[in-house]
Amino acid sequence: SNLVLTYIMSSFWHGFYPGYYMFFLSIPLLTACERLSVKKISPYFSPNDYSPYGILAIVSTTIVLNYFTQAFQLLSFEWATMNWKNEYFFGHIVLIIYYLAVSKLPNPKKKEA
Repeated sequence: SNLVLTYIMSSFWHGFYPGYYMFFLSIPLLTACERLSVKKISPYFSPNDYSPYGILAIVSTTIVLNYFTQAFQLLSFEWATMNWKNEYFFGHIVLIIYYLAVSKLPNPKKKEA
């Protein structure tokens, strides 16, 4: 998709360290989960960012984004992989499970005006 191409171009723009590519090629998974959440889960909650759902979304996104950012900062494939391995690849695994689970949910019914 265009999103993945944009992230590839962003990693190329930053340089040729593997950590850049690991970071920018992991972010589409987070973006896909966020878009799926907006489509299937957000309509059931308050649009206010400071609702319990909004706070949970902000905190969980920040945690996963910080996990991905470690590869960007470490630069080396070996160091980034070792770091993610020490964290049991939780960011990738949680997002894959989340995406598969939320994909199974029915689309919310549109409110009639």
